[in-house]
Amino acid sequence: MVSDPIRSPKYILRTITSGIASIKDLLILLLLRFKQVFFEGPYTALEECQGTPPPNTESFMLGKLGLSTVLVDRFLRPFFEAIYVTPLAQQSSACFRFVLRMLAEGRTSLPERGMQAVADQLAEDLLVRLCSPIVEVRPTGVRIDAEWKDFDAVVLAVDLPAARAFLPELDQTDEGTRSSTWYFALPSPPPVSEPLIVLNSTLQTGPDEADLPRLVNVAFPSLVQPSYAPKGWDLAAVTVRGPEKLGFGESWVRHELGCLFGIGSLDAWRLLRVYHLDFHQPAQWPRTLQPRVPVASGIYVCGDHCAEPTLDSAMRSGQRAAEAVLEDLPALQ
Repeated sequence: MVSDPIRSPKYILRTITSGIASIKDLLILLLLRFKQVFFEGPYTALEECQGTPPPNTESFMLGKLGLSTVLVDRFLRPFFEAIYVTPLAQQSSACFRFVLRMLAEGRTSLPERGMQAVADQLAEDLLVRLCSPIVEVRPTGVRIDAEWKDFDAVVLAVDLPAARAFLPELDQTDEGTRSSTWYFALPSPPPVSEPLIVLNSTLQTGPDEADLPRLVNVAFPSLVQPSYAPKGWDLAAVTVRGPEKLGFGESWVRHELGCLFGIGSLDAWRLLRVYHLDFHQPAQWPRTLQPRVPVASGIYVCGDHCAEPTLDSAMRSGQRAAEAVLEDLPALQ
């Protein structure tokens, strides 16, 4: 058990006695947190690296910060690989510092009606047209099948592969991470009884680890938001790093889960749905994380590919695009 002693003091003894962090490690992290909260802005880490790629997170943790290999390998590596679903050596230290700051100040939650509730809130009082695939865009319109619809401005709020399909001039070098999420229904109670993220710090490690599928974390969202499962049942969300083409399937996922929890049989776990993401998010490193100008070929662009690959970046890029539209089209204000 590892927790933030400031947020969850009831777990402080279990955290200290877990054996993964030395007194030196704890002091380094405490000083880093103090510096971030009191002497840096929320986006300082991201702003400092614009124009120059920062070191990768692995070398930053072990080199510049001087954290122990035990802490990195047993907690920080599996934790940040669970967040970004990519090997630590391929992550940007700027993103690590940014997320650490957000975790220190922010809180987490799950909407009662799922993440769709966020989109629903944004769409309030708007005219929304669904199930209408767009085949072409221009600065003042979009084409649906053979019909053009004209607008004052067009904002392309899609992921990078979709944006490239419409705007070929966008950066073609950015790679993307790949992942899949497996949702299981299981009879209550789940293997853990508290709203925790279960990290994988032991299975599938080795020199070729980056080329192998890896179960990175398991969460039970119904422990946080009971509306996610009917009474007597719980929901498990299992995240696997790596593309589907690596050949893993349900039997492999069940085997890894059994090893992780020490459960002999998972016959009672019912597979509900699997989401394979060939482009989970843009690659982090090496990149300068320079925010992209929110206009390309007269079309406004936003998404996590416009700066650093985070939900926060996607939302901020949407704000930048909206501000650019209002600046260019004063009549809309």
